[in-house]
Amino acid sequence: MNTIAVVGAGIVGLAVAKSLAGRGHRVQLHDPGPPGEGTSFGNAGLIANYATSPMASIDTLKQLPRELSRRDASLSVDPRYLARLVGFGPRFLKAATPSCFARHKSDLVALIRDSVKAQHRLLESLQAPDLYADTGCLQLARRGDPLAVTLEASARAKRADGVACQALAVEEVRDLEPELDRAELVGGLYFPATRHLKDSLAVSRALWRRLEGDGVALHHSRVERLVPLASGGWRLIDEAGEHQVDQLVLCAGIANDGLLRSLGVTLPVVSERGYHVRLETPLALSRPVGWMAHHFYATPMHGGVRLAGTTEFTAPDRAADQRRWERLQGWGEALFGRSLSLAERWMGVRHSTPDGLPVVGRVPGREGLLVAYGHGHLGLTQSAHTGELIAAMIAGETLPDYAQALSPQRF
Repeated sequence: MNTIAVVGAGIVGLAVAKSLAGRGHRVQLHDPGPPGEGTSFGNAGLIANYATSPMASIDTLKQLPRELSRRDASLSVDPRYLARLVGFGPRFLKAATPSCFARHKSDLVALIRDSVKAQHRLLESLQAPDLYADTGCLQLARRGDPLAVTLEASARAKRADGVACQALAVEEVRDLEPELDRAELVGGLYFPATRHLKDSLAVSRALWRRLEGDGVALHHSRVERLVPLASGGWRLIDEAGEHQVDQLVLCAGIANDGLLRSLGVTLPVVSERGYHVRLETPLALSRPVGWMAHHFYATPMHGGVRLAGTTEFTAPDRAADQRRWERLQGWGEALFGRSLSLAERWMGVRHSTPDGLPVVGRVPGREGLLVAYGHGHLGLTQSAHTGELIAAMIAGETLPDYAQALSPQRF
C-alpha cells in the first residue's frame, strides 16, 4: 500500500483522493484552506456535456480582434502578463490550425463523454440529490450574436458529437424560462441532458466528509518545497514541518506552476481568472442559461442565481477588476429585462492550457510525481474522471487512447 500525497483540496484534488483511497492507498491531502473553498467554489456549476470544442480554433482567432477591442469585453489580456504568455501564445496558434484542432476535438469529445459519466457517478455516490438538478441548460441567441445565424447548424454539430441538442425558437425558449426578456431574443440551443449543481461548495464538503470517513488525512498548510529522495519517494516541506510519501499528485491549480518550476519543470499553463456575482434579486430560473456572446451563465443555486464567467488573462494575485462584476450585472439585467441587485461578488483563478486539454499524467524525469491541472473552465466536469485516470496510471493499467494527449510530455 502506497502513501500518496495530493496537493490541493479543490474539486480535482478531492476527486483524485477519492479514486486513490478507493484503491486502498493511504492518502494525505495538503491545502492551506478548507476543502472546496478556492476556485472550485466559484464556478457556474455545470457538468458541461456540451463542451466538445476546444477554444483554440480558427473561429476564435477571427473573433479575437473584435472581442479584445470591445469596451465591454468578456475576454481581456493584461499587458503586464504578456511575458508569462510567451510559451502559451505560439502553442495556442498552433493548436488552432485545422489539423491540430481536429485532433484535439476528437480527444476532447471522448474525454467529455467519459468525464460526464464519471462525474454523475461521483455525485450520485454522495447520496445527496438535493445538491444537483437534471433540468438541462440553455444557450441563448440574441439579435447580433454570432449564434443567432447558426442555431440549426450548431445543434446539428453538437448532435454529431453525441450531445443531445435542440435548436429552439423564441417562444420555445420563453416557455422553458419565462423570466427571460423577449426583447432582442432570437432563439437558443437546449441541452436536455446537462446536469448542474445547486451548491458547488456543498458538493466539495460532502465529498470531503466521505473522504474523512475513509481515513484520508488533511494537512492545513501550504506546501513550500518538494524534495525527491534518492531512495525513492518524496519529501514535502510545508509551514508545519515535513512529510515523506511514496508518490505525489499536484492538484493545486495555478500554484502547481511554482512547485514545478522549483524542480526545473515548466509547463504552458497560465492564469485565466473568472468572476461571479450572486443575485439578491429573486428570479424564477429553472436551469442554467448561457449568453455565449458574453461568455457567462446564469445558474439557479441555493441562495440565489449566480452569474458566472468571463476570461481574464492576468497574474493570479492582481487586484480584482471591479468592471467585470459591473458587466456581469449589466448583462444579467439585459438578459432578464429588469434591474438586479447583488448579494455577493467573487473572483477566482482558473488554470488553462493552450490546446484546451488538461495536463494529467506523470512528470517526465521525476519518478513518482504526477500532475492533474490545466482544466480551464472544465475542472468540475472533468474532476471525477481525472481522479480515475490518475489512479489507473499509478496502478499501471491500460488507459484510454486520449490519455497520451493529456500527458505533460506533449509539451
